[in-house]
Order: sequence, then C-alpha cells, then structure tokens
Amino acid sequence: MDALDRTVAAVSDEAQSFLVTTRTPRRDGFMQAVDPALKLVGVLSLLVIAVVTDDLAILCGLAALPLGLAIGSRIAPLTLGRRIALPVLASAAVVAPQAVLQPGPTVAALGPLSLSATGVTYVAVFLVRVTASLALLSVLLLTTGFGPLVTALRRLRVPPLAITLLAVTYRSLLLFFRELERMAHARRSRTFSRGSLQGRWARSGSFLGTFLLRSLDRGERVQRAARARGGTRMRPYDRSGSLGRADAAFALLLVAAVVVRVIAA
Repeated sequence: MDALDRTVAAVSDEAQSFLVTTRTPRRDGFMQAVDPALKLVGVLSLLVIAVVTDDLAILCGLAALPLGLAIGSRIAPLTLGRRIALPVLASAAVVAPQAVLQPGPTVAALGPLSLSATGVTYVAVFLVRVTASLALLSVLLLTTGFGPLVTALRRLRVPPLAITLLAVTYRSLLLFFRELERMAHARRSRTFSRGSLQGRWARSGSFLGTFLLRSLDRGERVQRAARARGGTRMRPYDRSGSLGRADAAFALLLVAAVVVRVIAA
C-alpha cells in the first residue's frame, strides 16, 4: 500500500464515519431526547454567541459545554475529540504566526521571535472559539440523524430548495467517498509490486483522473434517475412528538448562556 492508497483509505473512512452516524443518535442520552428543531435552534444560537464573544472566559465555558452535553448524551469524550482534532490543529497552524505578528508588550522570546501579549490572546481566543464551534456542531451531528435534521429544517420553514440541495449534497458525498473507497480497493488488488517512484506517480495521476470521470458520470446518472422519477422533489421526513423534560432543560441551558453573554457585554 503506497502513500496514495493510505491517504485515500484514511480520508474515505473518516469522511464516511463523519457523514454516517447511526449508533450514537439511538442511544438513551440527554441530547438524543431533545426535539431536533429545538436542538438545531439552540446550537445555532450558541454558535452565534461564540462568534460575537471575545471574552476568553466565556469562550472557555462554551467550549466546556459541548463536553458536558456529550457526556450526558453517552458519547465518549475521546470520540468528540477525534472529530474536532484535525480542524483545530489546522486552525492552530494558520493562526499561530499572529502571536508574533501582532504588536504589543512582549511576554516571551523565542530566539529572534517575540511573543506579544496581544498576539497570544488573539490566538487563544481564536482557537477556543473554533474548538467550541466545532464541538457544538459535532454534538449536534452525533446526536441527530440526518432524517430528523431535515425534519427540523422543514418545521423551521427553511426554503424547500435549500433543504433539497442539502439532502442531494449529503447523498452525493456518500456516493463520492464510497466510489473512492471501491476504486482504491480495486487498485490495490491489481498491484503486485511497488515499482519506481515515477511509475507510482503516473499511476496515481491515472487513478485520480479516472475517479473524476467516474464521479461526473455518477452525477449524470443521478440526474437522469431524478428526472425519470418526476424531478428532485423528495418525500418529507415525518416525525411527530411532544416536548419533554429534556427539551425544557436544554431551553433553560440556552437561556442561561444568553443571559451570561448579555451580562458580560
């Protein structure tokens, strides 16, 4: 297995595990019992608070909140950490130079580089904000299936076209990564020797080109199938139920977060 095979396998597995979450939404936990529409509105409200807040203490509280929600929803903290680790590390790599570039009093020196207090605070606020936002979204996706999520969007009167585009994109991404995984398996089954570096690069280019053509062909087939069924209008996702104690507790938690943000402002 060469570098391309390892990369394709890792990306495909991670993407499919991110898109298809079937076990955790069925567990008997706190967030699983909250109505999907209320859950969606609450998470979006907390995301808005995270975006408009520059207070590091409040952001740390927001970052700790999804951890508590995950534990109450019977989701292992390690599972939550694995889902947000890579984006947080990528964000850290992008924003880290600001600790040196931002003007301000020096707090530490690393050879010719000086870390400013303003820059360190900026980096810390940015990373905690990213961590809180990603953790909130991950808790939402880990505790809500795609069907109930679409139901919540319909109940919130989101335009049908936007919902249809979201559903089609979701299904297309699943097909995309499964096709990529199947092609990688087929490539490994036909490879008997590593060959030279130049040969591996040539085969990798051919692999990616073939994958692009197959993806375009799959998209055209999906479009023709949708037209054959009368268009892209999908059946609604039905979910009936009444609000319970978990909904009231989550609403109180949301109100408390908003009150703390208003008082801090």
